[in-house]
Amino acid sequence: MHVKHVRTHGRRLAAAAVTVVLAATGGTLTTLPAAAAPVAAQDQQASAAVPFPRDADVVGAGPSGFLSKTRGETPEFRWTRYGDGSSVALQGADAAGGGSDLVVTGDRKLMSVSSLLKVYDMAKPDAAPVVIDLDALGDYTYAGLAGDTLLVERYEDGHTIQYATTLDAGVLAGGTPQFRQVAGGVQLDCDNGDGAWTGAGAALYDCRVGDERLPAKIFADLATGETRWHLVGPDAWAWDGAVSATHVAWREARVPGGDGIVVLRRGGSTGRLWFPSEYDASDPVYLIGGWMASGQKAHIDGAGSAEGGEATTRLPFTVRSVERPGETAVLLTAFSSAVVGPGGSLLVRGGTPEHGEGLYRISPRADDGVPQVELVASTGQSTVVTLTGHTTPSEITGEQAARGVDFGWDLSRGDARVTMTLTHVPSGKSVSQAWPAEGAAGAPRRIGWHWDGKDLEAGDWGAPARNGTYEWKLTARPDDGIGPDLVATGRFSVTRPAAAHDYDDDGTADLLTRDPQGVLWRYGTRPAATGGSLTGTGGSRVGGGWQVYDRLVSVGNVAGSSAPDSIARDRSGVLWLYQGTGDRNAPLAPRTQIGGGWQTYDRITGGSDVTGDRRPDVLAVDKTGVLWLYAGTGNAKTPFSPRKRIGGGWQIYNEITAAGNLGGAGAGDLLARDRSGVLWLYLGKGDGTFTARKQVGGGWGKFKGLTAVGDANGDGRADLVAWNGDETFYAGTGDWSAPFKRGAGASLTQDSAYDSLF
Repeated sequence: MHVKHVRTHGRRLAAAAVTVVLAATGGTLTTLPAAAAPVAAQDQQASAAVPFPRDADVVGAGPSGFLSKTRGETPEFRWTRYGDGSSVALQGADAAGGGSDLVVTGDRKLMSVSSLLKVYDMAKPDAAPVVIDLDALGDYTYAGLAGDTLLVERYEDGHTIQYATTLDAGVLAGGTPQFRQVAGGVQLDCDNGDGAWTGAGAALYDCRVGDERLPAKIFADLATGETRWHLVGPDAWAWDGAVSATHVAWREARVPGGDGIVVLRRGGSTGRLWFPSEYDASDPVYLIGGWMASGQKAHIDGAGSAEGGEATTRLPFTVRSVERPGETAVLLTAFSSAVVGPGGSLLVRGGTPEHGEGLYRISPRADDGVPQVELVASTGQSTVVTLTGHTTPSEITGEQAARGVDFGWDLSRGDARVTMTLTHVPSGKSVSQAWPAEGAAGAPRRIGWHWDGKDLEAGDWGAPARNGTYEWKLTARPDDGIGPDLVATGRFSVTRPAAAHDYDDDGTADLLTRDPQGVLWRYGTRPAATGGSLTGTGGSRVGGGWQVYDRLVSVGNVAGSSAPDSIARDRSGVLWLYQGTGDRNAPLAPRTQIGGGWQTYDRITGGSDVTGDRRPDVLAVDKTGVLWLYAGTGNAKTPFSPRKRIGGGWQIYNEITAAGNLGGAGAGDLLARDRSGVLWLYLGKGDGTFTARKQVGGGWGKFKGLTAVGDANGDGRADLVAWNGDETFYAGTGDWSAPFKRGAGASLTQDSAYDSLF
C-alpha cells in the first residue's frame, strides 16, 4: 500500500497533521513489541512532599524532579527537585518534558514553531543548556521528546518525515545531533495530534491508510524501530492513546456502537478488548501497567480560574483492570493534567480529600494490583473547600434592611471561584454576586457582601426588600477545578409590622385603582429622594370585573393574615372580602361573602385601630347620618363584630377616611369632609370613640376622594393621598393642630384613568 497526501509546504506551522514514514505489517495488529527496560529507579524522596506551584499544571517528569507550567498568557516553566524541593525557572517561551530528566525549551510560544531549542539536563543543575539550531541543522521542526530521544520533522517531497536523535552525553556536551528516520518503508498519512507520543520510546499515531484512507492506529517503538498498525474500520474514528509496558490503548468511536476504549496486549495475546466509555470523548486515557486510567479534566480558563456558571460534577480519576474489567478503583477526586513518568508511572496534578492538592505519582505494581498512589509535591491547599464560618443574619427588621446588611463567609481556601445567590423564597426572585473580580486570580478566603436592602426583582424602582424568608446559597469551586464544589445555604427573614396599604409586602404603600372598564390595578409608591414626598413606580393589572361594585375600601388586616385586605360592596348591598396575599403579582385572593344589607350606608372606611386592640376596624355612615363601628376580629369568616353606634349627624359629610394615628396619641383617628369642602379631624380615644372635631382647613372639596395610606414616605407619620384624576400627597406632621404639610403633586398613578382609588 502506498498513499501520498500532498500539502502545501508551510514550514513552522503547528503540527496538526503530518505524514510519517513507518514500517507496516499486515492488516491487523497481531503482536506488539514489549517495552524496553524500565528507567532507573527514582531518587529517594523526603518524608514530606515538596512544593508544587499553585495555578500550574505538570508538563514533564523525570527521576529527579518534575516540570510545571503556570496558566495564563505568559506561563512560567519551573523544574522542582524531589530531593530537597528546590526549583529553578527555565528561560523560554515554551518547554516540554518526556519522561526523563531532560527538558527542552523553545524560543516561540509553541515548540512546534521554535527555531532555537535549549536542552537542559535537570539531573545536573550546574550544567549549562545545549543549544540546538533546527534551521542550521536542516530546516527541522520540533515534534516531541520521548525519554532521551528528541523527535523532529521535515517536509520532504510532499510529505512531512519524522526523525529522531538520541540526546546522549555527546550531544549534551555540545556535539552535533545525528538524525535518523523514525522508520523506513511504507508512507502512511498520519495525524500527529495531542497524545501521539505517549512516553519514553513509544508512540501512537492516528493515520489514514490505503486508497480508501481507512482510519488506523500506528504504534512505533523507538528502541527497536518496529512499527505495527491496526485498522480501526470504515465506520469508526480513533484518537488519543496510551502505551504501557504491557498494553496499548486508545479512544475509538463506532457507528453504531458509540464511544469506547480499545486495549491491546503488547508482545502476547492478540485479543482486542473494548470498554464502553464512562467519560466524555475529550477526556484523555492513560495506561499504568495493566490498568486503564481516565478522569474528567477540570476546565481552566486563561486567568487560572475554573470556568464560571453553574456548578458541575466532575468524574474522578479512576483506574480499571484491563484483564479483570470488574476491578476498579478511584484514585483521585479530580485532576487537571497528567504526564508519563519514568518506570511506567503517571504523574498527575490532582487532589484527594485526605491529602489535599498537588502532584501524585501513580505507579504500577509487580503483582498487577491496584496502582500505588503517592503524593510527591503539594500546593498546600485543601482539595475540599469548606465553610469555616459565616456572619449572616437570622432575622432582619425593616429598619435594618433600609440601612443595608453586611454578610460574610470564611472559606478554608481562597483560590476559588465563588458565587453567592440570594433568593426571596416566596416570590422566587434572586440576585447573584461572583468572586473574584474581573482579572483577579482567585477569590479571597473571606467573602464579604453588602446587601443594600432593596427588592431582588430587577427594575422595580429601588423598592425595599419584601418581607418573608430569604435563602442565601454559596457555591465555591476550586480555581484549578480539582476537588468537589462547596455548596452551603442559610436562611433568614425580613419582618415589618403589617401596614394598611402594603399589598406587596415590601414595607411601602400601594394604591389600588379601578379604571372605567372595571379593571383593578395596583400602583406602588416609594419615598422620594428628597423633600419627604412620594413617587410612583408604575402599575400592574390585578384583574377585571370590578365594575359590579359601588364601594371599594382598603381596610387593613381584618382577616388575620399579615397582608392588608379589601372589602367591596356590590349594588345589591352584599359585602365581599378580598384577603391580601402579599404577592406583588396577585395581591388579592378570591372573594368571600361576609354579609348583606350594606346598601344602607353612604360612606364606608377602614384601616384604623379605633378600639385599641391592635386590629383595624371599619366605620360606616348610614343614610340617616348615624356613624357605626364594626370592630375587627382578625377572623376571616367573621371579620367584624356586631356594629356599635357611635353618634349621629354625620350626614353633613360627603367623605370620611380612617386616617391612622394622625394626632400622635396612638389611637386611630378619623377625617371627615363637609359639603362646603372643610376638612375636620376626629382624634381617636382608643375606646371606639372620638374627641370633638377640630378643623384642619378648607378647600378640600376639589378632591373626589381622600385615601389614608399610613406612613408612605418613611418618616414614621401617617400620610394622606387626595385624588381627582391625579394625586396630591399630604405628608403627615404628627401634630393634631396642623396634621399635614403643604400638598405636593405626586402623579402616583401616572395619569391613568380611574373612578375609584383606595
